Amino acid sequence: MLSGWGSGPAPRQQPTRRGSMARLSPWLYFASREILRHTWGRRHPVRVEGLEHLPRRGPAIICPKHQRWEDIVAVALALPPPLYYIAKVELFTYPFVKEFLRALGGVPVDRRNPRATLSSFRQIPPLLYQGAYMVLFPEGTYVPGRVGPGKHRLIRMLLRLQDRNGLGPLPFLPVGLSYRHTSPGFSVTVKIGPPRYAPQEGEAFTLTHTLMQEIAGLSSLPPGPGPAGAAPPGASPAGGEEKTPFCL
Repeated sequence: MLSGWGSGPAPRQQPTRRGSMARLSPWLYFASREILRHTWGRRHPVRVEGLEHLPRRGPAIICPKHQRWEDIVAVALALPPPLYYIAKVELFTYPFVKEFLRALGGVPVDRRNPRATLSSFRQIPPLLYQGAYMVLFPEGTYVPGRVGPGKHRLIRMLLRLQDRNGLGPLPFLPVGLSYRHTSPGFSVTVKIGPPRYAPQEGEAFTLTHTLMQEIAGLSSLPPGPGPAGAAPPGASPAGGEEKTPFCL
């Protein structure tokens, strides 16, 4: 059960093209999560702190630390509502795998081609209009033992959607993950920080920097460098383009 998450008035529905958005299957998502909780979770217990910061109704952007593949499972077990994960398009190559990942909330984004990124981004707004909780890893890749530079390009694209077609301010939640070795496996602590907001897309660089600083603190790691594609002094933070969007 969602324990209150997703309650309240229904979000505004937006028309979408057939096949244009991820098709999360609630029964498959929750069934898979329960199986993981009673198998993977027994060997690797997950503890969550700061759940009161998670909005009771979406949309919301979840921004976790990314240092190993287990982050994906830990976040799914820690947060009550179903989650959509922005993932690299290469994972969606094979037909059966593609449909299975979509049913579990996978949202493919092409990180190799900026033009393809814009095209694949079109499936994200309908999900946000419907109140989705969306996970994106701002580092864009595994960065173990430290905090890598955050990538602000996709955050800027998300901020651009605000105040359009009934979509209000988007909350961005920093999430820290820390691992502790136990016998026979390890335990995971997931810490959720207060949501952060930015009213304009031009503040994406500053928002990304703030999120990465808070992710470092929540993960008990030293702060990392500034966001990738940092603008030189005096330049607009939103002006620089990053080479790749961030994804799993």
